[in-house]
Amino acid sequence: MKSRRRVNSAVRWLPNYMKKVYEAWDDEPDGGITLAEVNIIQTNLANGLLSKDARLLHRIEADTFEEAQAVHNIKMGWSPFVPEGKPKACPQNCGAVFYPEGSGECPNCGRIC
Repeated sequence: MKSRRRVNSAVRWLPNYMKKVYEAWDDEPDGGITLAEVNIIQTNLANGLLSKDARLLHRIEADTFEEAQAVHNIKMGWSPFVPEGKPKACPQNCGAVFYPEGSGECPNCGRIC
């Protein structure tokens, strides 16, 4: 008999496309460590903002920059990441919180501000 995985009906409607891929690159001694979405990293590499000697540290799939930064800090063995500003309820009433003074992205709805 096949087992069926139960899915919480409250989150079933959430889109799968919200996750973005972030990369952390070490560009020491020139520029330190950079964490950004892959498309920004590729632009920075193409424009020489990251040196050709920069090395990829890790990739992170996350809904928001705050989430990516929190995971990045764990992977680096650093202190926990503290988001900028105070969390607020998403104005779209999806039930999530977001950081309007930070990325302005809701993990469920995308960019809010």
